[in-house]
Amino acid sequence: MKEQIISALQKINPSFSSEEIEEGLQYFEVRTFNAKEIISEEGKVSNYLFFAESSITRCFYEDSEGKEKSLWMKPEQTFIAEYKSFTTREKSTFNLQFYEKTNAYLISRGNLLHLFKTSNNWALFGIYLTEQLHVTLIDVFVNLLANDATRNYQYIQYAFPRFLQVAPLKDIASMLNVSQVTLSRIRSGNQLK
Repeated sequence: MKEQIISALQKINPSFSSEEIEEGLQYFEVRTFNAKEIISEEGKVSNYLFFAESSITRCFYEDSEGKEKSLWMKPEQTFIAEYKSFTTREKSTFNLQFYEKTNAYLISRGNLLHLFKTSNNWALFGIYLTEQLHVTLIDVFVNLLANDATRNYQYIQYAFPRFLQVAPLKDIASMLNVSQVTLSRIRSGNQLK
């Protein structure tokens, strides 16, 4: 697993030296999380940045009727957090959940800020991570606005096929903002245009 996080860090910031990464990784913890475990809870301040070895992560909330609504999913080996709470220190309005049992690296906000203050390359990692988040958000909004649910489902099939293998269909339907019946029609190719 260590090789995976090192590779991800170098991909985000190619300027990292091996020594800088090793020094920085001393501030991370490694924990094992169970399947369906909530890693950041609505109503609490999100304190950690996570890097899951082998689980897809889901961000969701409960609507006024108590139904779970999925906002987004991220593949394994991606840096994730409930970023609004993580950066503003306000209570989160969302939950983050690992779908599968996984080992994960995690770093507290305090330790991450320490790395930003003491290492230019770790500070650049933070900037590049923020830039990636913005680009991802733009891509998501463009897709949601420009594409219908069928095209968005086809995009998930192409770019993130493991989402369809791991996530319950109700979560995929919720993320696409369609009913499970509509998603079933899309999957079978019987969706009316």
